[in-house]
Amino acid sequence: MKLNKFVTPSIMVPKVYEYTDYMKHFENHDIPVIHFDVMDGHYVPNIMLGTSIFNDLKEITEIPIDIHLMVMEPEKYISMFNVKKGDWISFHPETTDQPYRLLQMIKSMNCKAGLVISPGTPISYLEESIDQLDYVTLMTVNPGFAGQTLVPNALNKIQRVRELLDSYNPIIDLLVDGNTTIENSKKMAEAGANGFVVGSASKILKNPDTFEKYYEEFTSILF
Repeated sequence: MKLNKFVTPSIMVPKVYEYTDYMKHFENHDIPVIHFDVMDGHYVPNIMLGTSIFNDLKEITEIPIDIHLMVMEPEKYISMFNVKKGDWISFHPETTDQPYRLLQMIKSMNCKAGLVISPGTPISYLEESIDQLDYVTLMTVNPGFAGQTLVPNALNKIQRVRELLDSYNPIIDLLVDGNTTIENSKKMAEAGANGFVVGSASKILKNPDTFEKYYEEFTSILF
């Protein structure tokens, strides 16, 4: 089965005052999900996006939001977000003692459940939780900051993850997050990725006025 390719914009990149304009673009182009990075300053050396911004976004759009928890003990944070049915929640499996149970909890909330695999994190985590996964996000840069370059082993790891997912359930989405330029994303798609977290590298979120130009360029070449 061939999975649909899609773009998920990282809302970490735009300015807060640009959100409303971007939401109009996202809705006009049927963006399926918005990527929302939560950082605690411990798991990654940065602090980003909290509950107030999440709640503001939920007021101005019905598009599902993918809460990417780059935090230690993510089970302590999930209840802080007023998620709705259809939202997505993902976390790094090495940050919790009970990743399987946490995936079960997320699914019980009628949300899509995902694991995030960083560079250097073994994909064997996926093998033990694969029956609970709706999607996997593979970090193709080290987590924590925008504007990094692709790690050397990224394409091979995408291929290995896709093969693992296909061996169990070929409809599990595989997203890539990090340095998703058009050139890199083409290679990522060839390796097996079907979802692309886009930020500064793709130029899609450069500013609201140029969204159309760069989104059309990205999707026409990639999709």
